[in-house]
Amino acid sequence: MSAAPPAHASSRSDVLKSAAAYGPSNRYKIGIAVYDTKRNKVYGSGPYKSTFASESVVKAMIATRLIKQGRMHGSTAKRAYKMITQSDDGIASAFYGSVGGDGLINWVKRHYHVPDLGSPPRRAGWWGNTHITPIGLVKFYAKVKRDKKVGPWLLNAMHHAHQYGSDGTYQFFGLPSATKHAAVKQGWGLDYDDWGRSADFNTTGFINGDRYAVAILARGPARTYGRAIGNALTQTARRLLPGGRFPDANPVIQHMSHRSGTTLGGQRINVRGTDFTGVRAVYFGSARATAVHVISSTELVLTAPAHAAGAVSVRVLSTHGISSIRSTYRYVRPPTVTALNPATGPTTGGTTVTLTGSDFTNVGSVWFGRHRATSFHVLSSTRLTAVAPAGTAGVVHVNVHTWYGGAPATAANQFTYTAPARAATAPASGGPTAASAPSSSSAPAPPPSSASARPSGGAPPSGAVTPD
Repeated sequence: MSAAPPAHASSRSDVLKSAAAYGPSNRYKIGIAVYDTKRNKVYGSGPYKSTFASESVVKAMIATRLIKQGRMHGSTAKRAYKMITQSDDGIASAFYGSVGGDGLINWVKRHYHVPDLGSPPRRAGWWGNTHITPIGLVKFYAKVKRDKKVGPWLLNAMHHAHQYGSDGTYQFFGLPSATKHAAVKQGWGLDYDDWGRSADFNTTGFINGDRYAVAILARGPARTYGRAIGNALTQTARRLLPGGRFPDANPVIQHMSHRSGTTLGGQRINVRGTDFTGVRAVYFGSARATAVHVISSTELVLTAPAHAAGAVSVRVLSTHGISSIRSTYRYVRPPTVTALNPATGPTTGGTTVTLTGSDFTNVGSVWFGRHRATSFHVLSSTRLTAVAPAGTAGVVHVNVHTWYGGAPATAANQFTYTAPARAATAPASGGPTAASAPSSSSAPAPPPSSASARPSGGAPPSGAVTPD
């Protein structure tokens, strides 16, 4: 029997919890949201529904509206590209009014159906003060990615972000320092409602081949502006992305080709589900399956291990987590035969034998040695009757076969075939037997004349000896 499934490392819940713990322990308010665009599932940690100053993240909304207005060409496209890649404030201010000004965020909310994105700035024209939530922002990014007009242009620009912004600020804190090939739009400033009293830094964008939209929004004391709060975002992002990746989701079993099998194991089973990536093992209870072959991220094939009778949980362990207990497999013992009645019968077959034993469920056949019983009838899980087939004189084992195996051969399930008694025959000479010889006082009958031949019906002639 194998040991229980080992503890796993770096599940999604683990990294979200770890990332969220960094901020409060270092006096930062940090909200984290991740949107899995493949599974359409959003994850949040920390104050991910709270509002933060958008700072330069609002520039992604400005570019989106320019594209939707049909203006992303020529000099406008060149300037917008610089606005995104170098986070140029002057260009953002020049475009802001023409894309809706303070009403821009409300247009985005309506157009992309993201009601929890945030709210306009508190003062007119203060675009860095636009309020956004981590959860709303990743939803917006996910919608933009699917927008065939906006997605290609915006993600391309975000993938080409410069190491330093137009104002000389190092903008590769956070996501770019935690993973490779991120598409980012960063933000920094002092633009929350308490202007000048807090530092507001954001690291947002797409990671892991653009599968995940990520928003890590932070606020801290004004004295942390620059390297300190930027480092806080980097530390948070590294906890969220161990090894540079957001962990794949825990495996999920959705279907198994077989839900029960013999305690002896050995059954080949197809398993379908999701996130079968980095699979390390599959457990049936505490026993480890053998010959596990991952066909794809949604299918694997395995051989069930031996296990004691009863229902057990089936769980897939991967490098990023273990599936929840939602799939079970029932182990059933093979049948046993403890008594036969009668235990003998003629080689001609036809004897009705009552078998006593255990686990007579889903019986497929009953065998007398190498010959299948003429018929059988299951009376209960411990009794059945079977009609013996013809056989050869000698001892054979009576075996019950079910879906879960065959009964083992023991002295208790031995059946003896017996040959019928041989019949006596007349002497070859044709003379009378001792039993039919006439007494000494009786004269022998005369032999029949040739004229009195045997009748046409074939009956033996008078005085002839009839064999037994």
